Amino acid sequence: MGDAGHPHKAAPVHGRAMRAYRGVMAATAFIAAMLFAGMAVLVCVDVVLRNTGITSIAWSVEVTEYMLMISAFLAAPWLVFANDHIRVDILVRGLTGKARWWCDFAQNIICLAICGVLAGQSIYSMLDSAAQGGMVFKVLIFPDWWMAVPMVISFVLLTIEFIRRLALDFTHTQKVA
Repeated sequence: MGDAGHPHKAAPVHGRAMRAYRGVMAATAFIAAMLFAGMAVLVCVDVVLRNTGITSIAWSVEVTEYMLMISAFLAAPWLVFANDHIRVDILVRGLTGKARWWCDFAQNIICLAICGVLAGQSIYSMLDSAAQGGMVFKVLIFPDWWMAVPMVISFVLLTIEFIRRLALDFTHTQKVA
């Protein structure tokens, strides 16, 4: 049995890094799915309790709003990673070979630039909010910068994903050539 099959031999850095990356992406998807499920349960329970006259969950609307925002931001990196995001490619589908590659490449560059800018801005916004010490005062009270954390996670992971896609574009091109 060679080194690759040895159970105690460490996997190549690329393999371990990719497994970890895949795990992070799966975790964001799992958390987003659990938040969506939690929203469904919370809304249903609140409606039943209100309509039966038992009580109302005072914080349910606010928590549902936060859960929706967090789940949307956490689901985005997974959707791009799994290639399950919405993509308007009616023109690109008609292209072949190099023309299609260049369109995909341009799309990945544009998305990388946008996500990189948004990642930087969300980090700046989060740090600025933390430095100012702002608080959210609604039914729940918490530091304002907490609301920026899902954005930071999402845009950083999306930036990494578009870098990965560009690397794959070039790896695929080299294998074909």
